[in-house]
This record gives sequence, C-alpha cells and structure tokens, in this order.
Amino acid sequence: MQPESTNSQLLMLLERILDNAFPGESGASRLQQIGLFTLIYLLQDNEEPVTARRLSRLTGQPEGDVGSQLKKLIALDLVERTAILQQQGRGRAYKLTVKDTPQTKRLTKAIDKTSARRRKP
Repeated sequence: MQPESTNSQLLMLLERILDNAFPGESGASRLQQIGLFTLIYLLQDNEEPVTARRLSRLTGQPEGDVGSQLKKLIALDLVERTAILQQQGRGRAYKLTVKDTPQTKRLTKAIDKTSARRRKP
C-alpha cells in the first residue's frame, strides 16, 4: 500500500493530466486515452512492437474500441503509427509510438515522476 502523501501526489498529477491533456472529451474517454497513452509509452521500447492487437490483448477490450481511442490519440498528435510486417511475415500491422512533442513530454514527465516515486521505499 502506498503512503498517503504519495497517493495525494499521484491524484494531483492525474487530475492535472486528465484536465489538460484531452480537452473536450468525456471523463471515461479521457481515462481510456490516458490509459492507452501510458501503455504505449511504457511498452514502446520492448522487443514486441506495440500494436492495436497487443493493446487489445493486454486490456481485454475489443480491437475496435482500442482503435477508436487510438484514432483520437493520433489526431491529437500524441501517438504515431508506423507500418511494419505482421509477426507471421504476411500483411501489415502498425507499430504505435509516442511522438516527441511538448504535450507528450509533459505527459511522459508526469508518468516518469510517478514511477520514480513508486520505486522509492
């Protein structure tokens, strides 16, 4: 269990991100988008590429639902898609990565800061 001060700091960071990162979206939509953004950011350097199918598997959400939220992240210029070969070597898939923009730097800095706090004893 996290200390109370860490919980308060995490809540403050999340509120700031949710209020500012995805303006004009419903709370549920912002939560889905920040969740997908965070997963892409944390997984993008792994050996297995981050794809809509992989995110669907990890979250248990239908690929269509994941795809709808990804389109929003792409339209907001937070995430980019790069065509790659599927694992079987046939057809195309799209590798997802976080773009390097001022807005994504603010989001990733908050994620990194939260992760660093959680690692401290």
